Amino acid sequence: MGKKLTYILFKAFIGFFKILPFSVLYIISDFVYFLMAYVIGYRKSVINKNLHKCFPEKSKKEIKELRKKFYKNLSDVFLESFKGYSMSKEELLKRFKAYNSEVADKYFDQGKDVIVLAGHFANWEWGSAATAANFKHQPAVLYKPISNQYIDKYIKDKRARFGVELVSINQTTRYFIKKKPKPVAYYMVADQYPTNKEKQKTATFFSSNTTFLHGPENYSKMLDIPVVYIEMQRVKRGYYSMEMMDVTAIPKELAENELTQIYASLMEKSIIKQPESWMWSHKRWKKELYSFD
Repeated sequence: MGKKLTYILFKAFIGFFKILPFSVLYIISDFVYFLMAYVIGYRKSVINKNLHKCFPEKSKKEIKELRKKFYKNLSDVFLESFKGYSMSKEELLKRFKAYNSEVADKYFDQGKDVIVLAGHFANWEWGSAATAANFKHQPAVLYKPISNQYIDKYIKDKRARFGVELVSINQTTRYFIKKKPKPVAYYMVADQYPTNKEKQKTATFFSSNTTFLHGPENYSKMLDIPVVYIEMQRVKRGYYSMEMMDVTAIPKELAENELTQIYASLMEKSIIKQPESWMWSHKRWKKELYSFD
């Protein structure tokens, strides 16, 4: 009964955002930003440690300004994600431009799947839907199912209206190897801290030996799937772009951890371009930075 009530409240919340114009949404976002930055101090210690680690040349004042920009970005993305469940395809494509689709399309024309690497950057929620609307492949987003089965189904159905298929991380291997009607783009947001210590990969990321999820490298090599990277950037408030880049057409020929290092280097370049758009509240270097949190 509790889960059904939560689902009803969730749908009412989404319905509210459906009728809310973007101008009002951003007024609410400014208030959420104020709460996060000045009242709650959401994960302030973690954010500061991450920023100081990655930008040691910046002063305390510069770090503070960057943290404030991050909070503004996070509050926008948080509310935009709810708004996204009711946006039309036309409105989404107006607000999220895609470039270099031919990078993936050439693999589609060869009948090949691709692994699309991205990060928790800019509005990655809109990004997966924009991928479905802009590229030839069937997009499949690997995700961790929500414990409330009603909300989980609702989100899957909403993503499906753009052609996105959500695949539980518990079904990853099964989905990769099963026969599909057309080539698939496996959308993997792979910059979070890996919990599986036995399978984790390593790469140099912001001058540190950093662990990464094993999925992109292991699956691309096992099935010889070409890999591409999407760089997302905020153009202005409520508007984004993504550019697709080739990573490798022959992952089997790469050395151990080489693909992971290429991904880490691309992510680092993206972050340096627009640092406020990355998810600095993640505990990315657990052993190194947060042992006393």
